[in-house]
Amino acid sequence: MPLWCDLDVRKSLHTAGRTFEFDVQLQTDVPRIALMGPSGIGKTMVLQAIAGLIRPDAGHIRLSEHVLFSAADRVSLAPQERRVGYLFQNYALLPHLTALSNVGFGLRRGAWGFLTRSQKDQAMYWLEKFQLGHLAGQYPHTLSGGQQQRLALARLAILKPRVLLLDEPFSALDPHLRQSMREEVARLLHDLHIPLIMVSHDEEDRVALDAEVVRLGQVNGRTVRVS
Repeated sequence: MPLWCDLDVRKSLHTAGRTFEFDVQLQTDVPRIALMGPSGIGKTMVLQAIAGLIRPDAGHIRLSEHVLFSAADRVSLAPQERRVGYLFQNYALLPHLTALSNVGFGLRRGAWGFLTRSQKDQAMYWLEKFQLGHLAGQYPHTLSGGQQQRLALARLAILKPRVLLLDEPFSALDPHLRQSMREEVARLLHDLHIPLIMVSHDEEDRVALDAEVVRLGQVNGRTVRVS
């Protein structure tokens, strides 16, 4: 696989009289990366910077030939322009929409747009892909934790992202469901032919998804890559 990820993320955060310095570089052709390190070190910030949820003070973010952010060139794509699949820890499902409408939400035009027949068919395809077709008319609060996670994955898959970003996606699941969801994620990565960057504290996550570890740590008060 050619070099697909080129990150140089630098950010200073000032809160309650304290300064948090973040200075992480990553260039890789490895298709699956597991970000590891102590809690509070800033692992999630890498995902947020790629997704466009935070803006670095300096540096760049490139996925293959696509420049998502470049301080030098004054480029900063909006989150919806980045085609990044970010699975949040709480899944961020929309409680007032059915499973079908949650999956198709990103296809709609405008905040109040309706799904066309073709878009509904696409949403149903991905629901069935994740064994959720029979729950298309259900609302998120009526689904189990595993069903909610599969629904969130289906919502990402329909948009055909360039990369999948996972933020400790299996930590709240019981051991049996955890292994099942690892298999679902591996299958999705294979079907979409996309790379992965995952934040995890669990070595079993890394092994199950065959990911290479990138460790973050503190050096002279700054968060940097240590291995």
